[in-house]
Amino acid sequence: MKYRLVMNPSSRSGRGVRLWEAWRDRLARALIPYESFVTEKQGDACRLARECEGESVVVAVGGDGTINEVLDGILQSGNPGLQMGVLYAGTSPDFCRFQRIPVDCEEALDTLLKGNITEVDVCRIRYTDEKGNNITAHFGCSSNIGMGAAVARSANQMRRSLGDTLGTGAALLKTIFSSRPADLDMIIDGEPVSLAKVNNLSVIKNPYLASGLKLDLSVRPDDGNLWVMGLYGKSRSGFLRLLPGWYTGSVVRYPGIYLRKMRTIKVTAAPRQEIEFDGDPRGRLPAEIELLPKALRLRGASYERA
Repeated sequence: MKYRLVMNPSSRSGRGVRLWEAWRDRLARALIPYESFVTEKQGDACRLARECEGESVVVAVGGDGTINEVLDGILQSGNPGLQMGVLYAGTSPDFCRFQRIPVDCEEALDTLLKGNITEVDVCRIRYTDEKGNNITAHFGCSSNIGMGAAVARSANQMRRSLGDTLGTGAALLKTIFSSRPADLDMIIDGEPVSLAKVNNLSVIKNPYLASGLKLDLSVRPDDGNLWVMGLYGKSRSGFLRLLPGWYTGSVVRYPGIYLRKMRTIKVTAAPRQEIEFDGDPRGRLPAEIELLPKALRLRGASYERA
């Protein structure tokens, strides 16, 4: 089996480079065949995964952004011989936590090379970018409409100086006081649904969100289900009262929460709302999201299937 390592040198503010060197040294000593690439700009990791041929493991060496690009590239390639691996070098390992992929340097590589392969669910999303182009992409964690894009944008900046947990918390507080709710029209598994004054709508495959935030949902990587959660009608003070529930997971049981399992959703709004997935702002509504059951062959995940 050939390994293609795709490394983001800016992950963990550049500290991931040291891990990268350690992993390459171990692969060389073990005589494991591999090729390595260093990304230079956004989109490189997706392209390198998409262009990979034959039976290969494409390994994302970086944080959640690199993981998302590699996942997207594998799904876009249409190559059934591709597997995905992760050597985590980021700061907020939501994907790894859900898939039970080790983040310790030594253990991560050992687990990757053992060859345990699981088929896990991913999501396909269609949306419009800022230039008006229709985009099709994939994600493995969650997507947010409304506040989520603004939180992600601010958090990506604030984490550099405040760290992961404080940076995300500060970004959330900033967004609470600057955002405005919107009325959303949806079609969920073929059923029309409208929600008024929505603060944020989340489409969730992974209940771990960022920096300790989580949702107390019954969800597994291969269970064939998505969740949609809408927070609506919340004042700023009302939203602040929800904050403890984001850290315990109990926010899903608070009043004023729309929650249901699903497989497909279409969302529109006027004015068009921003959309985020897997930690980065992407574009705007309208959006369509569908579950692709067991569409990704993931190497190194250690959860036990039901």
